[in-house]
Amino acid sequence: MKTPLLRWLSAASLFALPSLLRAADTAPVVVKRSLFQELNMPAIWFLIVCSMIVVYFVLDVYMKSAPRLLIPAASLETLRDFFRKGDYQGAFNYCAANPDTLTNVVHAGLKHAPGGLAATEDAMGNSIVGENSKFQNKIAYLSVIGVIAPMVGLTGTVLGMIDAFSQMGQAGAADPSKLSGAIGHVLHATAGGLIVAIPAFVFYYLLRNRVSHQIHGLSIAVADLFRKFPYSQLSEVEFAGGESYAAAPTWNTEAAPAE
Repeated sequence: MKTPLLRWLSAASLFALPSLLRAADTAPVVVKRSLFQELNMPAIWFLIVCSMIVVYFVLDVYMKSAPRLLIPAASLETLRDFFRKGDYQGAFNYCAANPDTLTNVVHAGLKHAPGGLAATEDAMGNSIVGENSKFQNKIAYLSVIGVIAPMVGLTGTVLGMIDAFSQMGQAGAADPSKLSGAIGHVLHATAGGLIVAIPAFVFYYLLRNRVSHQIHGLSIAVADLFRKFPYSQLSEVEFAGGESYAAAPTWNTEAAPAE
């Protein structure tokens, strides 16, 4: 009884074999791409460079805006000793020989101290603005990258989709699987732009607030140092190395002879 059944199954398999072979030939072949192949686009390489710039500026500003660098304890204590002794020339020379954020501001204040309180405060205020701008200029680049990164990613996606549709049109047939694969590939550019932009904006606000707080602390430290400063006793003093250049006018003030 088993022999006729086996013969029938063998015959059926022979008839079905061509159909199975044709189905195997028409089955879609799944081609897996590596991560490098998926991200190998001009927009992605540009975004990688932007991400490296973001990392550099974040680390640079964060490290240089530390309180121990903006207001060095050793420099502050040394200047306090000079001010307690009334050795303002020594303080002026120390600031010139040891430039940092604190000493630069104090140096500007001492240089203009003979001009009075208003001149000293203006000089120190301008110096503080200059020190603050050194940080803010770097922080501003984070905002710029945060704005352009999504645009670059979107541009890469749009150009990639244009190329994908163009290739599908030249082939003369629209294969949905190939089209979806091409669109998924170029969407990496949009995702990359957002991945770069979001941290850039976050660190932009964090570092901006951090620097503003530290600069405020610098202003308080300098103001406390110049409290009860004897401006009147220094009105005729010229610090060595900080001499003024403006002198009395030299034009002839004699009356013109009568005609």
